[in-house]
Amino acid sequence: METNDKILKQFFSENKKEIADNGFSHRVVNHLPETVDRSWIVWIFAAIGMAISLYLLLNSTIIEQLLLVFRHISIYYILGAVFCFPLLGTAGYYLSQNKNYQII
Repeated sequence: METNDKILKQFFSENKKEIADNGFSHRVVNHLPETVDRSWIVWIFAAIGMAISLYLLLNSTIIEQLLLVFRHISIYYILGAVFCFPLLGTAGYYLSQNKNYQII
């Protein structure tokens, strides 16, 4: 396989031909339409979604239910769960950035 790669590289390097640009690339870039920044749409929908979620959370009994549940859980379990968040976040960030990982 490596010998085929070497032969191909040698062939293409020996038969390499440059094509004259004559300003073509510059003309193409000048004729491209301008891009409009529409990232504000994401922030508007995020704010609306957060407002709706906060409204639903405050007008329901979820907070009271969670407080009742947390009263019966040991503080060590809660601290263990809280301290695992940075580890899970770092692992998630690493896996999202490194595309060459393999899971067993």
